Amino acid sequence: MARRRSPRARLCPLCGLPMRRNGYTKAGRQRWRCDACSASGVATRPDATRLAEFRAWLSWVLGRTDVLQAARAIGVATRQGFAKRTSWCWRVRPRLPKPGKAHCVEVDGTYLNGWCLLVAVDAEDGRPLAFQWCDTEKKAAWLALFRRIPRPDVVVCDGGAGCLAAIGRAWPGMRVQRCLVHVLRNTRRDLTSRPRTEPGKALYKLARRLVNVKRCGTPEQAGQWLADLQEWYEENKEWLDERTAARDPDTGFRRTWYTHQRARDAYHRLARLNAAGMLFTWLDPELDAGGPVAWNTNMLEGGTNKPVKDAMRRHSGLSPEHARRICEWLLYMRTRDPEPERFATPEHWQGKTRKQQADSTLALPGLDRRSVQQADPDDPAVDPYESGFGIRHGWAGQSH
Repeated sequence: MARRRSPRARLCPLCGLPMRRNGYTKAGRQRWRCDACSASGVATRPDATRLAEFRAWLSWVLGRTDVLQAARAIGVATRQGFAKRTSWCWRVRPRLPKPGKAHCVEVDGTYLNGWCLLVAVDAEDGRPLAFQWCDTEKKAAWLALFRRIPRPDVVVCDGGAGCLAAIGRAWPGMRVQRCLVHVLRNTRRDLTSRPRTEPGKALYKLARRLVNVKRCGTPEQAGQWLADLQEWYEENKEWLDERTAARDPDTGFRRTWYTHQRARDAYHRLARLNAAGMLFTWLDPELDAGGPVAWNTNMLEGGTNKPVKDAMRRHSGLSPEHARRICEWLLYMRTRDPEPERFATPEHWQGKTRKQQADSTLALPGLDRRSVQQADPDDPAVDPYESGFGIRHGWAGQSH
């Protein structure tokens, strides 16, 4: 039978004198007793206890275990007891590691309970590079996100005006690939999935070919697609220019409009994207030499946005601060070699740190005070939060 290892001598917490061993508890833990003041007890390891609580809390936050299962892991039987024991865990805030240069970066925003989370991931493996909280996908928020990312070779996005403006400001001359899945969705919104007219059916069929890699996945096939689009326009130019006229019965004024306005919008969108060089950037041989270029944002949509939205559905009813903390942990755990325990320090379970107590209200240079929240004084380039929580109402209006 293995001999029990003798524990180190302990000092009495009351009088400071050495304590002697005094048997074991029913749980097998060493009991200590002070002969001077008769104090008795067992030696505790608050760091090990707190880390166990943090692991149980993180397992519940990430959706791996039920709250009661996580509570039983730390010896608690009720939800209320688990919430009380792990209340300090909400103060632990993860930080994404400093990103390196990525060949292709996918960026997108997802809306969560009235707020927007902007995320940038490496298109090669889907690892998050940076994120930014904001109210809408505006230029200032995108600029705050791009400042934390080294300039890539190409960016894949959904083509939002704020995103494109920020790309041109942060990285002049950047090559952009428009997400072709979003292009097809926009075309479907204009033409519907079952167009009634023959030109509409032909144009929708052309748009569907964009997302078919087997039919439009080489430079030669892309050239043929552009030729087919131009041929469609030549055949239906007069049809697109048809106008409808009517007289207003109240004012008597005669007004006209394009009869097939939605078809015009769908065609001109494709033509503008091609003229801007955003349709077939992913087939550029020069860019492909540095690595594959994505033609959609599926790596981000399915790998990051979906788990975040699923977590918000599982943990509905949380305060804004707790809700965004869950989103941040989900992003951090998708980075390479995450080590969540290193963020849990004695400062967190003993009380709030000075950094967390001080709410910085300074704005980034050149931005409005209410636009993008300033970072911590020690690291002004990585704080992911955007101010404005205090001026909202409802779920997103609770102050933090």
